[in-house]
Amino acid sequence: MIFDLHNDFPTVKHNFDEYLSTECCGNIVTAAIWTTEFDTETAAVTIRNITDRLSCGIVSARCPIAIEDVGCLEYNDEYLSFDFTKYLYCSLTWNYDNGFAGGALSGGTLTEKGRRLVSLLNGCGCAVDLAHLNERSFFETMEIAERPICSHTGFNSHPRSLDDVQISALVARNALIGLCAVKAFTDARTKIEFADIIDRFVQKYGIDNLSFGTDFCGSVDLPPDLSDYGALATVASILSRRGYSPRDIDKIYYKNAERLLAMET
Repeated sequence: MIFDLHNDFPTVKHNFDEYLSTECCGNIVTAAIWTTEFDTETAAVTIRNITDRLSCGIVSARCPIAIEDVGCLEYNDEYLSFDFTKYLYCSLTWNYDNGFAGGALSGGTLTEKGRRLVSLLNGCGCAVDLAHLNERSFFETMEIAERPICSHTGFNSHPRSLDDVQISALVARNALIGLCAVKAFTDARTKIEFADIIDRFVQKYGIDNLSFGTDFCGSVDLPPDLSDYGALATVASILSRRGYSPRDIDKIYYKNAERLLAMET
């Protein structure tokens, strides 16, 4: 089984049940509602409507919901009355600055509204996603977030990736880090090179904080042999041949991520 911390399918797929049942069968796939291009005046309603659709039918059983970029909820201060209890995590921004924080490709900082938002998320038990934040906003947000995670990222020099200091800080907080499949953030051109990244992470930081946040449906910049869950499942055999035990592989594939949902301790 795979627990994916980040899949953008609600943005691009019309039939949620069909996608989940045919392409994600047997896996837990977090439905990340990417809001950056939503009309700000109607964004809150759009998010609620998508959430309602995701909460019905076969989707709801194995489909946690998250919000990627809550910047649209700054409009009329809608974030103050928005019900965040339905979401596994929320991220403050996307790649650019908004009224809450600074994005990975910009120079902004965590604002007073951003601090208020993090406090609201803390209060309702919603994890705070540090993906897409620039370095300054990352550390400012981590300092006050009770449940920080980084849902989908890589470990190279790209501004969207995490460096050693950020990874170490997350591990010190026992936070989850979702490794994405996007080549620009990993430099992995094949699933073997993707396994190499996993191996280097585990050797340096241990195995208890690594998970997957594939960014499937959010990017086409994927290794040709690592573009769906069937392909991702085969990486387990590569890790097995390198000496990883079934227990360790299960941790990376789903058990570490289950902690976020408090399925297991």
